Amino acid sequence: MREINYKEIINNIDDMVNTMEYDSMRSPGKMKLNSDTLLNLHKLKSIYEDKLPKTPKKKEVKNG
Repeated sequence: MREINYKEIINNIDDMVNTMEYDSMRSPGKMKLNSDTLLNLHKLKSIYEDKLPKTPKKKEVKNG
């Protein structure tokens, strides 16, 4: 089975969102057309971010 690279997917989603937001700034009509897609991309990004492996935080050791 092929491994899924969630970091690459998230980077691609960020690129798509940035492109669509830039395009929307140039034309208000495109913002209205792209709004549903932008919302869906942000939802997808949060789903894929939840699937990333969690790195445990290091505990600080207090001296004294």
